[in-house]
Amino acid sequence: MESRTFIIGLLVTAAIGAGLVLALHMVPLFREHELLSWIGLGFFFFLSILMYLVGSNAARSSNKNQFTTVVMGFTFLKLMLTVLIVLAYDKIALPNGKLFILPFFGEYLIFTIFETYFMMKLGKTSA
Repeated sequence: MESRTFIIGLLVTAAIGAGLVLALHMVPLFREHELLSWIGLGFFFFLSILMYLVGSNAARSSNKNQFTTVVMGFTFLKLMLTVLIVLAYDKIALPNGKLFILPFFGEYLIFTIFETYFMMKLGKTSA
């Protein structure tokens, strides 16, 4: 996958995520948790860039196991950091109820779909 294609896809994904944040935070129930949504958007945006850079190098490696290791490592890292962000927000902001997670989960889902797509494309790169 070319860098240009990745950047365009990432910007479109981020725009969809930002649109989701803006739309959901018009609902009073989610409005007080807008900070978590913007933190999530930034986190997933920069993690996608890092994943692309590392994955691109691993895909060009002569050791194809390296790419699989990178994909699995980033999947685990993303999951753990996502849980940590949500738990930290829950402890610091003390939200009423658990619905604050919905916009964040929406972003997680949008970026996961995009990351799966571009990592599949990168996996087809030959050394």
